[in-house]
Amino acid sequence: MIWPTFPEVAAVQSYSRAESRLCSALSYAVVCGGLATIAVAVYTTLVSYSSLPWWDTWEYLAAIAKGAKPFSPEWLWHQHNEHRLVLQKLFFAVDLEVFRGRQVFLLASIVVIQLLHVGLWAWVLRVLGGWRGALWLTGAGLMAFTIFCPAPWLNYTMGFQVCYVLSPLFATLSFAGLLLYWRDGRHASRFLWLSIVAALCANYSMANGNLVWPLLLVTALLLRVRRLAIWTIAATGAASISLYFYHYVRPPQHADPIASLGEPHRLLTFLAAYFGSSWASESLAIAALIGTIGLTAALVLVFRTRFYVRESRPIALLLAMVCLFCMGTAMTTAAGRLNFGLAMAFQNRYQTFALLFWGCLGLAVLEYIFTTGAKPYPLLVAQVCLLAIFLRGALLSEHPIQEARSHAFGLNVASTAFQIGIHEPSLMAQVAEHSDKLLLGLSYLRQRRLSLFAGEEPSLLGRAVDQAFAVTTADGCAGRLEYSIPRDFGQPGVYVAGWAWDRKHHQTPREVVTTSDELITGVAVMGHRRVSAEIADSEAAGSYAGFAGYARRPVPNVVVKVYAILEDKPPTACYLDGTDSGHASSELDRELVVK
Repeated sequence: MIWPTFPEVAAVQSYSRAESRLCSALSYAVVCGGLATIAVAVYTTLVSYSSLPWWDTWEYLAAIAKGAKPFSPEWLWHQHNEHRLVLQKLFFAVDLEVFRGRQVFLLASIVVIQLLHVGLWAWVLRVLGGWRGALWLTGAGLMAFTIFCPAPWLNYTMGFQVCYVLSPLFATLSFAGLLLYWRDGRHASRFLWLSIVAALCANYSMANGNLVWPLLLVTALLLRVRRLAIWTIAATGAASISLYFYHYVRPPQHADPIASLGEPHRLLTFLAAYFGSSWASESLAIAALIGTIGLTAALVLVFRTRFYVRESRPIALLLAMVCLFCMGTAMTTAAGRLNFGLAMAFQNRYQTFALLFWGCLGLAVLEYIFTTGAKPYPLLVAQVCLLAIFLRGALLSEHPIQEARSHAFGLNVASTAFQIGIHEPSLMAQVAEHSDKLLLGLSYLRQRRLSLFAGEEPSLLGRAVDQAFAVTTADGCAGRLEYSIPRDFGQPGVYVAGWAWDRKHHQTPREVVTTSDELITGVAVMGHRRVSAEIADSEAAGSYAGFAGYARRPVPNVVVKVYAILEDKPPTACYLDGTDSGHASSELDRELVVK
C-alpha cells in the first residue's frame, strides 16, 4: 500500500507567516491547558489521599481474610459484579503484598497509565495521522485535557479505579495496532500481535473489553486485511469471550439487559445523559439533549468509515472505532443499570469514557478541517473554542476537587475510628456496602498491619506525647477543641472536632492528637473547612483548618488535652488551649458524609 501525502501538512505550508504564528501560539496555549489539567489531576490525588479502602475493595479483602490467595488463578479469575478484573486484581495484589496496602502504588499507577494513554494518542496522531506542528500540538493538548480532566475524581481517590483507566488504554492500543498492521501490510505482523494482546488485556481489565473483539473483526473485514489475520482475530476473540462467560453469573442486583431493551426510551435517555453529563451535570433534559447531539455526530463519523478506507485516512478510522467502543460501553452500562434510575448516568466514574468520546469527536473536527481545505480560519476557530472549554473547565475544577477532598476526609475520619476499634454503623455504611465484609477486612488488615494500620498513627496510641514528639509552647499554634461527643460502638470512644492552625509555618498542622494523662489516646485528621477558624484567625481564612477524629474514652477526672502536630524536623506537638461544647453540630455531621 502506498501511504498518501497528508493534506494537512500541505495546508500548513500554504499559511501566511502571521497566520502560522497565530496558529502556533494558540497550539502552545492548548498544550499548556493540557499540561495544567494533568497538574490538577495530580494535585487532586495528593490532597485527597486516604489509605482506607472504599466500597468494592472490601469484597477483595473479605475473600482474602477467608483464605483466598492473592495472585492465585482462582482468585484472579473470580467474577466481580459483571467483570473479570484479572489485571486490576494483579495491581491490587502487588499493592497489598509489596506496598502494605496503602493505595499509594495504585493511585500512582492510575496517573502513570493515564500518562501512557496521552502519550499513545500523541504518537498515533503523528504516525497514523501525519499530524505535525500546530495541528499535532492542538490534538495532543486536547487529549491530555480529556484524559486527565478531574471530573471523574473517583479515579484519583480510589485505587480500585485502575480498571477504569486500563480498559480505554488497551482498547485504543488494540485499534491502533490493527491500523498499523493495515498500513504496513504483510511485513507488520508484530502490529497484529500487538492488537490481539492489547485486546486480551482490555477483555480482562473490564467487562467492556469484550466490545473490542467485534470492533476489531468488523474493521479488519472492512480493511480487507489478510485472511489469516481475520481468522486469527476471530478465533482469539471467540475463545476469549467464551472463556469470559464460562460459568458467568449475572449480578442479581443489576437490571436484566434483555429486559432493559423493552424500555427503549429510558435506555436511550440514559445513553444520551451518560455523554451529555460531561457538559451539564445537574439537568437530565439538558444533558440528554447535548448527549444526543454528540451521539449524532459520532454516528456521522462512523457511517463515513468506508470513505475513510478509500481515502486511506487511518486516524479517522481510529477515532470512529474508539467512539464506537465508548458508545458500546455506555449502552451496556445503561442496559445493566437501568433499574437504578436515570440519575445513575451522572456517576462521575463514567466520565472516564464519556470524556474520551468527546475528545475523539474533537480530534475528528480537527482531522476534517485539515483534509478539506488549506484555510487557517477553521483551525483558529477550533483552537479558540478549545481554549474556551479549557477555561470553563478551570473555572469549574474546584467542584470535583472539593468533592474528592470531602470524600477523602470522611474516609480518613473513619480510619481514626477503626484504628481504636470503634465500629460506628453510620461510618461503616459510608465505607463499605456490607458491614460483615468490612469487619473481616479490618481484622485482616489489623493483624498484618496493612493499609490504615500500617502508618505512623496507630503506633502513636498509648505512647507519652513528650516521647513521641518534642512539645513546644502554645505560641506556635492556634485552635480549639469544639466538639467532644461520646460514641459507644465496639470500644467506648469520643468523637472530637475543632480547628487548628500552625502559626509557625503559616499552614494547617499535619494532624491533631488527643491525650489523657499525657498518653496519646486518639488521632484527628485535618482537611475540613470551618467558619469558626476563619472568624478566630484571619490567617486561617480559606484553609482546611478543621479537624475531626476519634479517641479512646478517658476515665473520669482525667485531664484531656489536644495537640497540633507541626511540620518541624522532627515533628513537634503544640498544645491547643480550648474547650469543647459537648454537643454535635448538624452542619458538621452533614459535611462529614463520605460521598
